[in-house]
Amino acid sequence: MKAKLLSILLAGATALTFTSCEDYFDDVPDNATSLEAVFANRGQSLKWLSNIYTYIPDNTNVRYNSRTNGCWPMASIEGYLPWDHIVANNIILGTLYPSTDFVKTQWTEYYRGIQYANIYLANIDKNSAMLADEREWSKAEVHALRAYFYFNLVKEFGPVPLIGDKVYNVDTPLEDMMLPRNTLDECWDYIIAELKAAIDGGKLKSTFGEDGSVDSQYKGNLTQEAVEGILAEVYLYRASYLFNGDPYYQTMANKDGKKLFPQSKDMQKWKDARDAAKRIIDSGKFKLVLRDQSGKLVEDVKKADPYKSCFYSAIGRVDNEEMIFLRTNASNDSYILKPRHTGISGNVDRGAGAYSIPLQFIDLFFMSNGKRIDDVEQKPISQVTTFKADDPVYPVYDTQNLTSKDKNGNDIAMNARNSLSTTKYVDRFSSYNYFTPGSGKGIMKQFYCREPRFYLAVTFQNRRWDYDQANTYYTDMSFNGNSGSDGKTHDYPIFGTIVRKLFWEKESNIDGAVMLRLGEVYLNYAEACAQLGENKEALKYVNLIRSRAGINEYALNRAEEGTKDARNKGKIYVGDLEHNQELLLKVIYRERLIELSYESKHYFDVRRWGVADMAEGDGWVYPTWHKGGEGGDMIGFNVNNEGSDAEKANSLNFYKRVKTQHRIFTKRMSLFPIPQEEVNRDKQIVQNEGWAAE
Repeated sequence: MKAKLLSILLAGATALTFTSCEDYFDDVPDNATSLEAVFANRGQSLKWLSNIYTYIPDNTNVRYNSRTNGCWPMASIEGYLPWDHIVANNIILGTLYPSTDFVKTQWTEYYRGIQYANIYLANIDKNSAMLADEREWSKAEVHALRAYFYFNLVKEFGPVPLIGDKVYNVDTPLEDMMLPRNTLDECWDYIIAELKAAIDGGKLKSTFGEDGSVDSQYKGNLTQEAVEGILAEVYLYRASYLFNGDPYYQTMANKDGKKLFPQSKDMQKWKDARDAAKRIIDSGKFKLVLRDQSGKLVEDVKKADPYKSCFYSAIGRVDNEEMIFLRTNASNDSYILKPRHTGISGNVDRGAGAYSIPLQFIDLFFMSNGKRIDDVEQKPISQVTTFKADDPVYPVYDTQNLTSKDKNGNDIAMNARNSLSTTKYVDRFSSYNYFTPGSGKGIMKQFYCREPRFYLAVTFQNRRWDYDQANTYYTDMSFNGNSGSDGKTHDYPIFGTIVRKLFWEKESNIDGAVMLRLGEVYLNYAEACAQLGENKEALKYVNLIRSRAGINEYALNRAEEGTKDARNKGKIYVGDLEHNQELLLKVIYRERLIELSYESKHYFDVRRWGVADMAEGDGWVYPTWHKGGEGGDMIGFNVNNEGSDAEKANSLNFYKRVKTQHRIFTKRMSLFPIPQEEVNRDKQIVQNEGWAAE
């Protein structure tokens, strides 16, 4: 009987790729000896269901390539991990090929999850040990899970073969397992139909109990609300440029000549995306997180602390009123976020501190009033002596020459007199203390007067590690600093900055990782509205995000400039957002990149927008000084203390901006290649555009 089980599992799961029997046997529920035994026992059937859930990607486990786990933030300009085994490095360094293991793993594991779902659906009605209601809601969840797995495949690979309800076994003729790719629209139609059937069937559990509070027993399930959220996200992707008429893919066809991608843009798809997002908003079931400085829930944004509100908005906990879809049992890996802190005595936080941020992304965070760096007054760093959060100035210096002068002969050199400050910096609304420089630990002036989400996301040079309230110590990423390279370790931040967002180690009752939250739905809705020319409605929801984040709202037009926003600050004018659709979309893109940073969205967003290969920075998605989009030269601080002997002796040499890494991005990298083993085995499948010669 065990052999029968194994043969079915092996054949089913290898329908679209080869793998080993040991891999599949490891996934069989404990003590299972046959499919008949699994689906005659309530506990074993529920274990099978739980196993299907493990194919939801754990995007917080970025160090190791296993199951469907992603590596998306460090496969974008959001960050980098320096170790050889990090699969994202294949993507950013141009060494990703159809034969790359990560490509095969993603394809294999999602199809494996789909086959396990099919086995469940084919057998669960035989289980008389389960109540009829249990069978029905679990089937609805499995239909939604299967659709979600296909959705992730399409995001990564584009159109894929759809296998429907088929369960393959060892007797299945080989030719029946050689499938062509379905068209992209066929894939979307299937995914949408599966999700809608699960929603409309009325069998899914709700996230909320009868009293309206979150029912914690279903916190990790694909509930009615979670599936509605996934459906809205599917509609957004279906409408986006990459999947809705991108000319680069219009010639792709199966071997019978059937075109795989849409041949033109369909605006109805944007209407569907808008309506799906608005249904979630109008349901009133979720609301933006607003917390005061103590973490207590508040109703009025004027009483909300921007930092704490943004911090708790992305936390994977059932008391997160913004959370729509949770992935339980997430690793929430903090080792890469904690600096090394070597040489500091006592029981202090120590990690690798190697998850580093290129300065391209650092420069995308807004100033404290919500303006871009390019839009505020810039002064030589020696002339910046005070910090006004309502009217910030951006300090500039010659990033290459320590002894330079400006055109008027003013000293703009990078020296201890004019580059660092020991001034305490607090939030302009709540007085939340962002940092108090320590003795001899001045803070670079460019790190003052930045928006709250910057302080949530970035550990910068000499910042106190304030997650540890029991001890006082500061992160030093200079060459011989407590978290620097010292020439002996790989555990250091190559750009001189460290990611800190999503550090939950000090929080209690963490239930997993947020996969979808209301803030994202607001931005999905805004994007769809903007695409449809509904600019005023779009900007309304962008401003709700900005207000929560503690930065000034945008003015719709010149007449609104300076009028008071929700926090009683003057609205800022960046252009005619009432009529300029192109500018409004850039505004939305920038807000999304910052609000959802490190939540595994950036990688896919820049691809679906069709901007990842941007030759020259537009000042919104990429800084104006950057060339190459997701590729090009990545700039960091001088962590290895390069320069002349005189420069090396200057402690401020750290702040010299240097080329740290060169990345590769070409249009073909908008989608992964189909795994080479799959192309070799399945004679009907065609390779993605640009990858056929690999």
